[in-house]
Parts: sequence; structure tokens; C-alpha cells
Amino acid sequence: MRWVSWVICAFVVLGPVPRAFAQDYLDILRGALPVGPAAYSNWNGPYVGGAVGENWYGVDYTHTPTPYIDDIIPLDANFSGIPLAQYPRLSTFDTQAPVYGGFAGYNFQFESAVVGVELGFNESSQSSSVVDSESHNYYITANNSLYEAHYNVTTSASESINEYGELRARFGWALGSFLPYTFVGVTYAQINASSSVNVNYCSEPSPTPAPSNCNNPSGGNPGGNWTLSGQTTGKWYPGYSAGFGVDYALWQNLFVRGEGQYIAFNAPFSIKLSAISARLGVGLKF
Repeated sequence: MRWVSWVICAFVVLGPVPRAFAQDYLDILRGALPVGPAAYSNWNGPYVGGAVGENWYGVDYTHTPTPYIDDIIPLDANFSGIPLAQYPRLSTFDTQAPVYGGFAGYNFQFESAVVGVELGFNESSQSSSVVDSESHNYYITANNSLYEAHYNVTTSASESINEYGELRARFGWALGSFLPYTFVGVTYAQINASSSVNVNYCSEPSPTPAPSNCNNPSGGNPGGNWTLSGQTTGKWYPGYSAGFGVDYALWQNLFVRGEGQYIAFNAPFSIKLSAISARLGVGLKF
């Protein structure tokens, strides 16, 4: 019976196969055999690169004159009750400027999770300035007489940024050739800034109108002129940054980058200065 012979041969040939599959399955469960290649690129190690982009700056001068005016008010009794602090109307500005620079960092990778530190340095030429002058008349009492006084407040301020550096902590997750990440960091920026406040007033006995020009007040009548100003050049000021980005591995050691971030600069003279940045870059991984 030939079919019996065929069945016996089949058991002899195929019998070891199920046992082999079963052994491989047990080895996979024990972790002895790989189940396939890793689903992420290797981002571990040092890297360097460069980036270019655009910074959109926001500059707020609203509070800049207040400290100087607060110092001037106690200098004359005829400032009492006069709302000098409400005179300045320095405003906010939006400016933009290109930015370019380099970066270097080190990644530590734990399977898909990537953490690291990065140091960057950037050049960006940006500047703004503002001037405001405002005048009001008030009645004051001095020397037992009533006077009409003309008060003037002139304020000015300026700022500029030439360069700034960053130290970041990065947190990413490798997805194939992509590395999306977020970061927080501290910044140091070279900021040039100035601020100036001039307060003057002159008066005439009422009902004579007060003169509108107080450069040459008439003798004997209440009046005066005060100026406080400050300037800083080439000094570095701390700040902070936060943002997100994506690195993409073109080859094993070459990647491209796109990112956006928010930067808050700690500017002098109560100037509030910040920037939103968008950049593209390329890097080399070692």
C-alpha cells in the first residue's frame, strides 16, 4: 500500500518542523531572538549645526519712564497732587529682523526617548526708539498766592540687540527618521538701551496765563527743570526661552531641522522685550 509509505515519509520529513517553530516561538518570548529592526533612528551622541530664520520682536516701553518720574516728584513741593506719572504715553512696537547662528549639543537616547542639552549662539540686528512730550496746566498755591503753572514732561527710550546665546534642555521622541522635540532654556543677550525723562514747569500769578515755554521762566515765580537719564552699551542680560521643533535624519550623520520658539529678554530700564523666532537649520551628528 503505497499511500501508507507516503504518509510515513511525510511524518519523517515534516515532523521536526513544528518542533522547530515551537522552539523559535519560545525563544522570541524569552527575548533570545530579535523580532525585527528598531523603528527609530539613532540620535545618541554629539552634534553641531547652523540655522537661519526670522525674529518677530515685541517692544513695550509703557513702564520705562516711571522710575525716573518717581525720583523727580519728591524734588519740588509743587509736584504734589500733579499726576506727572500719567503724562508719558510711550507705546509698544513690533519689529522684525533676520537671525542666523550655530548650535552644538549632545543627545542621550533611551530606545525612542531622547533627552539632551544644546548650546547656541545667534546674531540678530534689531533696534527701536520712541519719544513723547506732553503738557498740562494746573493751579498751584505758593507764597500764599495762586499761580497758574504749565507742566511739561518729555520722555524718550531706545533699545537694540546685536547677539544672544542660549542653553537648552531638550526632550524628544524618535519616530522613524523624525525627532520631534520640545525645549526650555536660558538666554543671554547683548542689549544696548537708553532712557531719559525731563520734567519742567513755569508759572504766572493767576489770572495771568502760564507761559507755554518754560525755558526762560520769569524770575520769582515757582518753576524749575529736572532731567534724569541712563544708558547702557554692550552689557549682557539674562532671559528665558521655550519652543518646539523637528529634526529629520537625511542620512546616518546628517539631519535637517525646523523649529519655532518664544524668547523673553530681561532688558534694562523697565523695557519689556520679547521675540517669536522661526528657523531652519542643518546639522552633522557624530
